[in-house]
Amino acid sequence: MGTKYLPIKIYSLKKLISLLLFSMVFLFPQLIKASAYWMEIHGSGKVNEVVKIQVCYGFIDDLSERHRTNGPEFKEIQYFNFFVLNDKGEKLKIELQPKEDHWEGSFTPDKEGTYRILGMNDHLPVLMRSKNSHENIRPIDFMCGAYNVGSHSANNMIPVQFMDVILQEKNGIYTVFPYRNLKPAEKGTLLRIFNPENWEKNILVNESQQVVFKPTMPGLYVIRQDWSDNTPGTFQGKAYGKIRYRNNYCLWIN
Repeated sequence: MGTKYLPIKIYSLKKLISLLLFSMVFLFPQLIKASAYWMEIHGSGKVNEVVKIQVCYGFIDDLSERHRTNGPEFKEIQYFNFFVLNDKGEKLKIELQPKEDHWEGSFTPDKEGTYRILGMNDHLPVLMRSKNSHENIRPIDFMCGAYNVGSHSANNMIPVQFMDVILQEKNGIYTVFPYRNLKPAEKGTLLRIFNPENWEKNILVNESQQVVFKPTMPGLYVIRQDWSDNTPGTFQGKAYGKIRYRNNYCLWIN
């Protein structure tokens, strides 16, 4: 009997591209997962005891687990400007230092009250989506959170940065007040809330310019608001078609 040869499949360029995309989506999902910055606040809730602020970058995988990464985006954390704001409106700058999988800063509360932690990074590089500059995006990221010391909790806080969120809590129910340019977000503005298992819930701002939600488990909740300014420009020598503003409010439930 003669030697049998297996048939060779010749793929067109279009077919090869389709196979490549299939591999990226189904075999290497971590390569295309959307990533983001977030903040964790750790402390005892007591006066004169150190509070640690950890700023991280990473992604959520197909099993809804959050992973920290330390690539080029991780290094961009150094350009976040963080500060703590106390009940009297006094600001304290927070210096971040790089660790293995996060950047860390700290402060020591000297009295009971609510301490707001806020950060902003307007040095992030332009996201190059295409040779067409109109499809490129300049990201500007904000972060905020609050840390309560003692039983006192302030409910009369006001926005202090371009993208901001104020939270009020009563009987385990949180009312979210999102702001843009120091003004309440318009009705219909979309907020995305990620729970500790990283399931996402989308809620629209109501006619009272607020959103209400109830945490169902302990852990980290991220309340995200995005807004795009479609004014083109150039940053760090790269042309872009719009600015994407993002604010992540990081809420830790014990």
